[in-house]
Amino acid sequence: MNGAAALVLMLSAMAVLLVGVESQQRVCYSGPPPEPDPDNPDDWMKQVMQEIRKRCPGRRQPTLAECSSLQPLGMEDGTIQDDHITASSIWSTTYPARKARLNIDNGWAASSDDANPWIEVDLFQSTVVSGVTTQGAGRGSHVTAYKVAYKKQPSSDREHVTDGNGNIKVFIGNTDRNTPVTNLFDESVVATVVRIEPTERYANAALRLELLGCRRG
Repeated sequence: MNGAAALVLMLSAMAVLLVGVESQQRVCYSGPPPEPDPDNPDDWMKQVMQEIRKRCPGRRQPTLAECSSLQPLGMEDGTIQDDHITASSIWSTTYPARKARLNIDNGWAASSDDANPWIEVDLFQSTVVSGVTTQGAGRGSHVTAYKVAYKKQPSSDREHVTDGNGNIKVFIGNTDRNTPVTNLFDESVVATVVRIEPTERYANAALRLELLGCRRG
């Protein structure tokens, strides 16, 4: 990629990112783009976006451009099959991963000695994911804060959902067992696998969930 092409691509990336940033912040980055690597264009684009985020402060508005409307992705209604839901551990056979469905009895609960609990949903196909709804589970247990990780493809490395400044987002979870709490991402992600990583909890790491977004194609 020559310098002129790199600059055009840089300006295009800036135009996309800056939609939704307040008007006084629209002109906030000038200068040469990072040195392109023809063998790894995705990594180059990541560098571009990181530079823009550093130099263009301000919270971007959520972008749901890929979805005409948000829909549940199939946890509660069973569209997502039991064998597509896995977890780092379970408290007992009463609280397996497959019961981590919104509004179902019991829910999922991790083992009490699981230091880094998680529950993961395999969406089986590339899907736009825009948010998560969670409930508590078990005997009054609930997750009070969590992160969301995802894979773009089954073979991809995991990435975390970030806030408007590019930092890993910690979402505020539940305050009781039954009240659903919905968190929308600052920017939708395209994922085949989504993992909820509890960071704070009341009693056990235990939850029920629904993913929000839309299926592609």
